Amino acid sequence: MKFTILTLALALSLPTLASDDFDLTDLIPAKPGQSIPNADTVTVKGDVVVGTDDVAAVAVAYQALIEEEEDGIKMIKVGSGMGILSVGSASYQTFNNNNASLLSKRGAYNKAFLIAKKQFVANMKGVSLACSNMVSVSMDVIDSGNESMANTADAQQEACVESVSGSLAGYVTFDVDDNIEENLVRVSLISTPKTRAQIRHQAGAVAVTTAPNEIFKHIISDLKSGILPPVGAKVLTNPETNENYVMGFGSAIVRSNKNKSVARKLKTVAKRQSETRARAALLGTLKGEQVYWDGSFDEKQIDKNTQFDYDPETLDPSQVSVLDEEQSTFINQLKTTDDYKTLTAGTLPPGVSTKSFVSTDGNWQYTVAIYAPSLEKTAREANKEMNATSRNRVKSTHKINANGGLNEKGKNTKAASGQVSKSGDL
Repeated sequence: MKFTILTLALALSLPTLASDDFDLTDLIPAKPGQSIPNADTVTVKGDVVVGTDDVAAVAVAYQALIEEEEDGIKMIKVGSGMGILSVGSASYQTFNNNNASLLSKRGAYNKAFLIAKKQFVANMKGVSLACSNMVSVSMDVIDSGNESMANTADAQQEACVESVSGSLAGYVTFDVDDNIEENLVRVSLISTPKTRAQIRHQAGAVAVTTAPNEIFKHIISDLKSGILPPVGAKVLTNPETNENYVMGFGSAIVRSNKNKSVARKLKTVAKRQSETRARAALLGTLKGEQVYWDGSFDEKQIDKNTQFDYDPETLDPSQVSVLDEEQSTFINQLKTTDDYKTLTAGTLPPGVSTKSFVSTDGNWQYTVAIYAPSLEKTAREANKEMNATSRNRVKSTHKINANGGLNEKGKNTKAASGQVSKSGDL
């Protein structure tokens, strides 16, 4: 059975242009340099990709971002509306300690994920910034009866501070890639008009439409046929019932240790971490999360030419020392900062379950947190039945009787009696 991959609603996003034409079914990320069917129907105008074929348009947009070898946003415009594709990337390092190598790689996935989120919010909300730019020009000229000398200096300083903040809901992971030759990972997120409209109408519905066992069969089948990403979320739609299943992905590194007992404990910790991260990803997709970014740069530059030096004790122009050769000095210093932060808080709907997997090499622990309206409905009904049973239970009680009870002929078995230590041992 085949499923449609959907994205969720992006809060306060572009105007919703719902249409059944712009779908994410069978969309496959194009490789750099790869030939794309129907690419001649697509044109690229800056960051906007315009086409009549949504499959070709998304493939061209993704390929353009990858070939540019930089993070960014592409707007995908087809007849049914506007989609958004965001790609973030980050590098990692390898070490003698495999734990460190794996942690560096997972950290890169997390960074790329946050960069892609930040670009979504910046595109929707805009960027706040403040910049200062200063140039100082000076010249010191001394003329005597015999010669003329001059020192010149240009000093520049430029500083900018930018920030992005906003609520993001409904992003899903379109593609992840680990380039082991470049030690570079990429994470791409995507949203389309159809998915923004459909999920807003369907998320949180409680009508039972699909048997729970069928839901898990569908999800496991999809995971086996595709990629299990370390971060992000995904949505499947059952074509028979039209019910959406939302999945949040979490991962953690299974640290190795020569002590078997410690290794078992570390594996348990990895599973707990991945479960928490999966639930957080699901919550962020369903309910939204706050995304923050603060970036800055501070650049200073000095460019000067010196023909004479002052006597440091007198600073007397008549006592300067003339240099045999003019000295030229140039120095530039650049400092940058990027701070990414997301805040996810709230309560998941009832009925959310998790499924955990270990990678074939044993290095990664993955967890999928699953939400479906059918599962929520089943959980709510079970809770209602339990509460009703608890209220209907008849309680039988009596007060304690603290008086009486003395019986001289009551049961009295003999306790331990006899010599414990031998006399010779004393």
